[in-house]
Amino acid sequence: MSVGARAGLVATGLLLVAVTACRRDLADDLASAPVPPPAAEIAPVRESMTLEERLERLSQELAAAYEGRLEGEALGRMLRAEAITDRLLEVKAPFPWLARGYFVDARLRQLQALADRIIAELRRGTDPEDLLDEVQALMHAAEDLRVALREGGGDMPTPLNSLLANTLPDTVGTTVSEGATGE
Repeated sequence: MSVGARAGLVATGLLLVAVTACRRDLADDLASAPVPPPAAEIAPVRESMTLEERLERLSQELAAAYEGRLEGEALGRMLRAEAITDRLLEVKAPFPWLARGYFVDARLRQLQALADRIIAELRRGTDPEDLLDEVQALMHAAEDLRVALREGGGDMPTPLNSLLANTLPDTVGTTVSEGATGE
């Protein structure tokens, strides 16, 4: 083999290695996509809006995202919905505990966590069709919280340590047998 042919073969090999090494995976591209703007910039809520008004706006954005199947403009609506959930805790709840016995802030954080998870899945490249059930669950959770807020506030439930303190001493150490076969 001539020197020129050998040099051409080496150059082709190096070019192949360089192209392969520089190729980026789609997941890498999605993970390194620019960070979305802060929630305050994209969430269609004003400082003066009440919690009920913010939840209503969240419901509107989620409905539009679901109807559009998280494609095109509907994806933007999902991003706005997620941004709204980030801003729900900025407003003071009308009462700390729901009549149903749940802490309002905990329910708001649950909405935020589910919205964050949906956006994370979309950024990882999950097919939007696979997330429609999650969007629907978020819609139902937001609506359920709106209904619970209209029902009014309630007393804080009895703390677990108080319930346990009132438990009879002979029931605390009780164990359950796995049966004769150990199953």
